[in-house]
Amino acid sequence: MGLVLVVSLFSTRVVLQALDIEDYGINNVVSGFVTMFAFLNTSMSNGVQRFYNFSLGRKNGYSIKDVYNTALQIQAILAVTLLVPLETFGMWYIHTQMVIPIDRFAAAQWVFQFSVLSLVLLVLQIPYSAAIMAYEKMDYYAYLSIFDVLAKLGIAYIIKYTTFDKLILYGALNMLVSLICFFLYYGYAKSHFQDLKSDFIIRKQLFKPMLYFSGWNGFGSFAYMIKSQGLNMLLNVFFGPVVNAARGVSNMAMSAIQGFQSNIVIAFRPQLIQSYATGDNERVLKLFYNLSKVSFILLAMLSIPVIIEIEYILHLWLGDTIPDYTIPFTILVLVNMVISSLNTPVSQVVHATGKMKNYQIGTCLMVCSILPVSWVFLKLGFDPVAVYWVSLIITIINQFVCNLLLKKVYPYSLKEYCRKVIIPCVAFVILVPLLPLAITMIFPVSFLRLLLTGAISVLISITVSYILVLDKSERTMFLNFIKRKDDKRIID
Repeated sequence: MGLVLVVSLFSTRVVLQALDIEDYGINNVVSGFVTMFAFLNTSMSNGVQRFYNFSLGRKNGYSIKDVYNTALQIQAILAVTLLVPLETFGMWYIHTQMVIPIDRFAAAQWVFQFSVLSLVLLVLQIPYSAAIMAYEKMDYYAYLSIFDVLAKLGIAYIIKYTTFDKLILYGALNMLVSLICFFLYYGYAKSHFQDLKSDFIIRKQLFKPMLYFSGWNGFGSFAYMIKSQGLNMLLNVFFGPVVNAARGVSNMAMSAIQGFQSNIVIAFRPQLIQSYATGDNERVLKLFYNLSKVSFILLAMLSIPVIIEIEYILHLWLGDTIPDYTIPFTILVLVNMVISSLNTPVSQVVHATGKMKNYQIGTCLMVCSILPVSWVFLKLGFDPVAVYWVSLIITIINQFVCNLLLKKVYPYSLKEYCRKVIIPCVAFVILVPLLPLAITMIFPVSFLRLLLTGAISVLISITVSYILVLDKSERTMFLNFIKRKDDKRIID
């Protein structure tokens, strides 16, 4: 995972230098518009994996073959359905609403079409990638992640030295990587899981619950899509593509660090769902608390030194090509990410129960409220940083709302949750930054200070975690993850 992080960040630097700030911003807003429809992909992936895990966790119910074929049918319908709004409303929006220089309009259209094809491939990939995660083949998943970032690093250098239109070539090569990844997922799943056999039987009794679960899960994902891409569009309308470039850089930094939590969730999710399917409520709660603390600590441990040394890190990462507002955007998006990490375990327990409706309605209302409130602040003349403050405040409120909604579908003690999770995590983020901040006040800016700040942050994080935050089993789990034991032993 460390290799993935370093290569991803370095690729961003090369791409930003190759495309220039304006083209990078155009790519971010155009491909981001298509990516907003990926909420359907995310919701369906979680739904398919849940039904795979239920089939593995209990002997009765539907077989893996039933789930696989139903997923194939749903994904085929979804892929075709996505093309309609993208090729109608999407093209209208690009032509009439986006702020794009006239001389880059044709390139933006090519990027849009390549992004649409990449999204369709992601949708068709779901029955296979979900099976790999349900069977906990984390090693192969990790190898594909490494291939993906190395391929994108190669793309970055190709566009840097090409004489062809760099933005168009960047979109085309990214689509090619998506195509290769599709066949790698497909080939591995079909060759390793014998139950993935195709037929043309429509299983109505399974079709409906899979659509129901994925529909409500998609409702929540839709809210996050509206927030993310809506803010992207607002910033584009009010400030133009240069600010979109700053947002793209900050989101890349967040995604690189957040990938660590994604790996933890991928390891936990099959165990949590199977524990719920077998009625082992004690283990469900244990996994819930474990996932909450370990993911929060890991993201905070990585984010704290980055926030403290943000200006120097951005100069190392991007050189002199740093878009305006990148520093405050990155700081606030990392703080938001760390707080939101506590929400992910809550949603995983809700997913395990399958009782999605009220939870998704509540979270959707909270998350979607970020967009109109941000619009009001921008209309009043505030700078673009205001939208990140709005998002941060509503994210904190949403955390409390989500825990209350979870309690309605799964019985657990809020008092115990605060004692075992919230209080230790708050203590962690108060204590860990103190010494690293003192170091920045004593020593001048340099690479040596960056190394010292990072090392001290990690050392204090581990010490505080052992003493105040983690119990014995969680300490073992945390160390196993850092040592990269990417299998289910991490959480046993």
